[in-house]
Amino acid sequence: MMRKEIAQLSEQYKGIFEECANQIWSTPELNFTEHKSHEAAKKCMEDLGFKVSMLPDMDTAFIATAGHGSPVIGILGELDALPGLSQKADCDHLDPVESGAPGHGCGHNLLGCGGMECAYILWKYLEENNMEGTIKYFSCPAEEGGVGKVYMIHRGAFDDVDFCVNWHPGAGFGITHDGKSIAIQNYRFHGIASHAAGMPEMGRSALDALELFNIGIQFIREHMTKDTYIHYAITNTGGFAANVVQAYAEGQYVVRAKDNTELKKMLVRLDKIAKGAAMMTETTVEGPELVSAFSSFIDNTVLADVARENIKACMPMEYTEEEKAYLEKFIAIGSKAGSGELLDNEIHEDQPTSSDVADVSWVVPTSMITVPTWAFGTAAHSWAATAQGKSSAAHKGMNLAAQLMANIALDMMAKPELIEAAKEEHKKNLRGRTYAEECLIDKDRKPVPIF
Repeated sequence: MMRKEIAQLSEQYKGIFEECANQIWSTPELNFTEHKSHEAAKKCMEDLGFKVSMLPDMDTAFIATAGHGSPVIGILGELDALPGLSQKADCDHLDPVESGAPGHGCGHNLLGCGGMECAYILWKYLEENNMEGTIKYFSCPAEEGGVGKVYMIHRGAFDDVDFCVNWHPGAGFGITHDGKSIAIQNYRFHGIASHAAGMPEMGRSALDALELFNIGIQFIREHMTKDTYIHYAITNTGGFAANVVQAYAEGQYVVRAKDNTELKKMLVRLDKIAKGAAMMTETTVEGPELVSAFSSFIDNTVLADVARENIKACMPMEYTEEEKAYLEKFIAIGSKAGSGELLDNEIHEDQPTSSDVADVSWVVPTSMITVPTWAFGTAAHSWAATAQGKSSAAHKGMNLAAQLMANIALDMMAKPELIEAAKEEHKKNLRGRTYAEECLIDKDRKPVPIF
């Protein structure tokens, strides 16, 4: 009966959130600059009767609160887009709205509005059934590299929350149990410019230092744990004149490790290699400059078990013939071409996340699920994902995600012992560690766009 009522509420109000999702899709904005998206979402929640509050130094984050009493349920949302993924809606070949502009290639227009829909239908359900419970929807900026939730944690946003529910758009169903720690850092090498032929002995090449740094990284790959990764990009070569010794060079490095402890070890090793490269070339190294950092995910099997039962109850996804034809159009260009499948109807629980949702999981028990919004085989962070972001199939996934999160919350509320069990497991899985000690982002640091 509860699931039926939630589905009916979603059907009744889904148009509000589909319209908002389409509006946000049409104004894609990058991390910490989601001003139009923020205003659209904020107005929507205020119009629905939520009390909206802001956070210090964060003009694209808000908390929308409704209901009263215990428990306090957190629902996470994101609104930021990705650089370079502009794409015309429903178009099955690359055709940007504006070349080089941002686009919603990770479906955050759906993610954010699906969370808003969940918050509203859950509140309506509590009201109609005379139930206590406080709902807090967190509109979180800058998930794409900017770790907006870290700054929200530092500002106490989640201090009174009993548990959080969250979802992400995708090509199938999933439950997150794992997530790597990530740090993004810049290193800058400084040398001495000179004529490369006339006075080569006077020069000290920063580019040589950067290249030696990268070679050093290649040699330590054999001596890292199997679940550690290092990616890099040379972001500044120091110029285009080969006959000038480069006095400056810069690179950006992404380190992924199984947890924060292993990540910190790897960052120390990187620093040693950078200093060694500078020593060999008689240059100097500036950095590391920490751009952003995600924590590992603290799993909660209590919440995951409740999520799994709710997902099973709604599988498989059902599509109209028109929606099937639409999805098949995109399957044909994806990695699953020729598979004959519209949807992967399994629950995947072995795919780690790289998201600042993991940081929230350090401070409050957190559930993260994935729900289908685009065709089987579509890659996230692609123009094909952007193209499908306003479709009826995408809206169907968003509405289902809202229902699933609401049902997870209500199942937890129906058995208060589950909430206590989730909190006990959370405490156990922290193993005495605290987020304040583990987080790499300084508490006094202010949010800064990273691209």
